Amino acid sequence: MKTATMETGDSTKTLPYQEVYLHPGQAYISPEPVQISMILGSCAGVCLYDRRKAMGGATHYMLPRWEGPGEASTRYGDIALELLLKQFQIHGSSFKDLEAKIFGGACMFEAFRTEDGSDDHIGSRNIKVALQTFSQLGIVIAARDTGGENGRKIKMQSDTGSVAVSVIRNS
Repeated sequence: MKTATMETGDSTKTLPYQEVYLHPGQAYISPEPVQISMILGSCAGVCLYDRRKAMGGATHYMLPRWEGPGEASTRYGDIALELLLKQFQIHGSSFKDLEAKIFGGACMFEAFRTEDGSDDHIGSRNIKVALQTFSQLGIVIAARDTGGENGRKIKMQSDTGSVAVSVIRNS
């Protein structure tokens, strides 16, 4: 198992997982145990776990769909999810063995809220892409913590699929 060290004052503490931080537009899958983390506001963070292979991965995207022109990028949910799912297939995963956990999609700023109170803002559209994709493919959504007005910090253990969520309060 890979380990990482963390300096804490005068002592060094060994952590059970190497940490991989995902910025918007990044995806990561690992057959080795790692901790995948990301900070989300209106962005979506999607964690996938293969129950049969005990292997996980995640993606962090900031916009729902790529509609061209320009370059298709994993900053878009449809492109990011397609890439992540292909990576799982390359590692021998089957959609029936996958479970998804979906996070983020907050409406962080008052200016982005709709006057009628509807849930049609960039964050909610980011989440809808993941929900629609997994529904179409028959992938179980095991957990979700989405919407609201606050950001979140996500930490996923790739070999167990467990995810810790911390709320980041707006000031």
